[in-house]
Amino acid sequence: MTRFSWMLFILLCFIGSACSNQAADQGNINWDIRDSYEENGETLLQVYPDPGLVAGESLGYLFHFTAPFETFEGKELAIYLHNKETGESIIAVAPKEISEPPSSYSSLERYTAFIEVPYGGIWRYEVRLDDKSYADIVLDVYGRNSLIPINE
Repeated sequence: MTRFSWMLFILLCFIGSACSNQAADQGNINWDIRDSYEENGETLLQVYPDPGLVAGESLGYLFHFTAPFETFEGKELAIYLHNKETGESIIAVAPKEISEPPSSYSSLERYTAFIEVPYGGIWRYEVRLDDKSYADIVLDVYGRNSLIPINE
């Protein structure tokens, strides 16, 4: 085999392994509709979406983190959305370093974000710290039978 063939073979093996690991991880996900995340009997996150939550609109969310601020300080926080039906993943809140809590608070008990879910369905909101999964919730967003963006 030529050097190019070996490099292509190694690349394809790496990609296949990564896809296989991602698929295995997807099988371990709890897709039950829930607005809070618990670990070891302790609530780490409670999410309060806009009461009129609908796909295709940028709406406000309140993320109530229960851990002390030191858990987040100096780390990058990001929120990703994953659709159960299509497998699509999107960045809802780009990674941003947390340097101080919201004004008038001593922790991230009132972290707010505006998020637009592109189409209806069951969506998992995954909070990541320094690109490691921290907590997640699952919401059924209105427009569930429509797998195309509402704006179109």
